[in-house]
Amino acid sequence: MTAQLTIETFPNEAAADYIRGKAVADPKNFGNLPPQLKQRAFTVAGIEQMDVLRRMRDIIARLPEGTSWDEAKRDLASEISPFLDVEDGKRAKAARARAEHLLRIHGAQAYAVSRHQEQMGVVDRFPYWQYETVGDANVRASHAALDGKVLRADDPWWKTHYPPWDWGCRCIVHALDEEDAREIGISEHNDMPMPERSEGYAFDASDASVDLDMLVKGKDDPDCRLFAAKCRRATVQDDGREPETMWDFMFRRKMEKTARALSGATQRDGKERAVVRDYSTGKQIGDVAVGDANGVKLEIPDKATVCTLHTHPSQNNTPSPADLSFALTYDTKAEYIAAGKQLRRWTWLKRPEKKDEARIAEYDRANKTDGVDWESYIWFLERLEANGYIKMEALS
Repeated sequence: MTAQLTIETFPNEAAADYIRGKAVADPKNFGNLPPQLKQRAFTVAGIEQMDVLRRMRDIIARLPEGTSWDEAKRDLASEISPFLDVEDGKRAKAARARAEHLLRIHGAQAYAVSRHQEQMGVVDRFPYWQYETVGDANVRASHAALDGKVLRADDPWWKTHYPPWDWGCRCIVHALDEEDAREIGISEHNDMPMPERSEGYAFDASDASVDLDMLVKGKDDPDCRLFAAKCRRATVQDDGREPETMWDFMFRRKMEKTARALSGATQRDGKERAVVRDYSTGKQIGDVAVGDANGVKLEIPDKATVCTLHTHPSQNNTPSPADLSFALTYDTKAEYIAAGKQLRRWTWLKRPEKKDEARIAEYDRANKTDGVDWESYIWFLERLEANGYIKMEALS
């Protein structure tokens, strides 16, 4: 009998961040992803609309943010319902059943990732882990065979059997110090059962929390370099306009997190802040630069392709003439502007004509002296976008 999974929901920032950190993938693209990347992507069979998938992912993320189970289930079912090929009289029930399945699977994995992160944070003091089932009649024999087993936390066995390692797994892991572990009895790797998981299920809690910073820190590690290379090749999101690689997705997620932190500081003291990251390596270049209400000065290394993020003390996240001028001077992959809770990303798609470059310089000079004619400038900015020179998109 397949075990029923019970999830005790409680606010958990790390669990919510794990779910929101999944790139939305078209079901057709998802099947082509390397196994290491599949658990970092979110997809639902039969649904190809990216906006719907994004909403579904975010509804599930609201569960560990404090939303009730019933509310999350109701909202998720309403998104699923139009895509079900069932009779109308059975549609609502089928949608609720599928919503519950998605909540249980993604919720269990998210809480497990959070727990794994906490245990890795104290692994020096608690270097052993003990496997425990819930102990009821629904526990499968393959899981019961692991109950009570104690193994070193760094043993590779946990990469395939840290719960939930299969559909409906309700097991849990406890961290132990050496004294308690020896009292219970420590197993050796070769003595551990190796039950197989169901076909199509892939989850590795130790691999789930990899982000841009971890890849940067581990750049000399062969596994990190290999994973980074796969991230640059794998398409994990396609919003109907252009594909996005996992590397771009992780990069954007990092910039969004940074934007929230810097924007909060700017709102408190009114000082503009900026940070630069090397797009090719993901590494932050220098410290966070702090300016004043009029701007901030940045130094960009020669021949570096970078992404920059800066804050605006006002609630306006429109790129200023100085922003356009700066991006023409340096080889920037993308520019992020945070204003309050609003974040905008913009990029040059192609270099503007000479007359437009001169117009940008003119607006920039005017803004530094008597102030720019914003109505005229906004019209000019919209014309650049309409003519395909610049792309602007709101991220939050």
